Amino acid sequence: MRSGLEEWCVAEPRGSVVGEWFRLSRPFSLTAAAVPVFFGTALASDDGYFSWGPFAAMLLGSLLIQAATNMFNEFYDEQRGLDVSGTVGIAGSIVAGRVRAQSVLFGALFCYVLALFCGIYLIVVGGWPILVLGCVSALGGYLYSAGPRPIAYTPASEAAVFVFMGVLIVVIAYAVQGAGFPLYVPLAALPIGGPVAAILLANNLRDLVSDRRGGRRTLPIVFGRETGVFVYRLLLLEPYVAVGLLMAFGVVPLECALVYPSLFAALRLWRDIAAYSTPRRLDPVVKRTAGLHLIFGLLYTAGVVLSG
Repeated sequence: MRSGLEEWCVAEPRGSVVGEWFRLSRPFSLTAAAVPVFFGTALASDDGYFSWGPFAAMLLGSLLIQAATNMFNEFYDEQRGLDVSGTVGIAGSIVAGRVRAQSVLFGALFCYVLALFCGIYLIVVGGWPILVLGCVSALGGYLYSAGPRPIAYTPASEAAVFVFMGVLIVVIAYAVQGAGFPLYVPLAALPIGGPVAAILLANNLRDLVSDRRGGRRTLPIVFGRETGVFVYRLLLLEPYVAVGLLMAFGVVPLECALVYPSLFAALRLWRDIAAYSTPRRLDPVVKRTAGLHLIFGLLYTAGVVLSG
């Protein structure tokens, strides 16, 4: 007789459970968890604080929480009947029979356990404030898709992602280097928030019809597709305006002007988000938005590094 763990992790007809875990972690989106760690660490290094141990633990922990959040999203979307056969994008592994629902849940919890070990180390080197911020981050990842009223099912999801993925991770990545909590760090992190929130909004615009059928109340559903497109464009514009203002007031160095060549990619997304309306045409827009976030974040980080 099989144990519960064996039942959860039994091989599926189309590949291994571990392979599906990797697929459901949405590798293209994991850069959204890495970029703020790179940027926060770069700020700390520029201020004279850097250690490899906290950086590695912070990066791994952030990636694991993001992967777990994506798996929780898959699990609870299937439980609530949002995913159906033929769903465009990564979602739909459970309904397609590639992996069992319990296996996805176990994968998410396994990622959280691994992230916990990273967190314990970071608490040891960073103190109790890291414990508080780490718990808030992990709880936010869980409540995004779980609970009686998941954040992902409300118009507040983009704002939550802006704060958690755009600002909070940068603050934690800076603080675990022993650099404290100066006010300029969350201000400098603001340009990271726009592109990462835009990834989610592009996803919600792509899934507008299926989300409405499943009872979600995302921003494009509550306020309409046109408003969703308008907000998406604002989120694309926000980082470039914010960097300009932050450089003008001396919050970030002038070398951060390196981000502006990526504006051409943002302008193409500005056009395409309104030009396409079907899920299959919008799915590449979601991935290209994630690519913009990565390129912008790396250029922004490079600007800080070069100023040192």
